[in-house]
Amino acid sequence: MALDMLVLVRDGRVAGVKLDSRVATGDLGDCYELYFDPDGSGKPRYRLVYRYTPDEVRAVAVEAVAVGRRANLDAYRRAIANLAR
Repeated sequence: MALDMLVLVRDGRVAGVKLDSRVATGDLGDCYELYFDPDGSGKPRYRLVYRYTPDEVRAVAVEAVAVGRRANLDAYRRAIANLAR
């Protein structure tokens, strides 16, 4: 489902919320977030953190930085680790 969300972002059909720098999460100011849940009932349980990057073929590409549960800031912690920040 996270890959499907990235395709929607790439195609301009969905836009996430821009992140910033926070004490609890670190600097994710170049990233965006989307919430989703494969179950589809209730509040979404997962978070996708992504960013736009330059691409040789297209002007811009979408890169998944992290996917994780919303609980305990899991996706943000993974994003910081994946970006080595």
